Amino acid sequence: MRRLIASCIDRNSLGGKHSVAMHMTDSIQLASVYRLTGVNFRLAAETLAPTIETRPDGTPVKLTAIPLYFLVSHAAELFLKSALLKRGFVEKDLKQFDYRHSLDALLTALQDKCVTITPTTIALLNGLHYQHQTHALRYASLVDNGQPTFMPPLPLVFEMLDELLLLTRVSTQGV
Repeated sequence: MRRLIASCIDRNSLGGKHSVAMHMTDSIQLASVYRLTGVNFRLAAETLAPTIETRPDGTPVKLTAIPLYFLVSHAAELFLKSALLKRGFVEKDLKQFDYRHSLDALLTALQDKCVTITPTTIALLNGLHYQHQTHALRYASLVDNGQPTFMPPLPLVFEMLDELLLLTRVSTQGV
């Protein structure tokens, strides 16, 4: 997977520029930007992962893992958006309120395009959805609001991101 990620960065290099125009008319170009940004968030999560103390089942012991789960959920959002843009969505579609930061809505839209997603990835996205959409990982994860912070086993999290990344690949078969 590291080779796939590295090649993604190499092929999608922005030529030394650090920003891209925010309103792109080319959905494939925007999909590439989302993919590259998602890869960067995934790599940042990968960098943090070895520092996270885990239980035997792979779940974190301490709340210091919260930044890692923020990076993971944002990477997942970007990969889902990239996959949708490759399948006919346009930037205007993704800016609709229903899709903004909604892992559930993005997942459903992708499934409506007849894209197969494993049950494990669906379950993880469903678990991450609430805290991602409400920005709880950024602001309120330490506040007891009756919603436990969803922190699934790290190996499953990275498998999910790998699966979503594969959905963003350039295809010669139209999807």
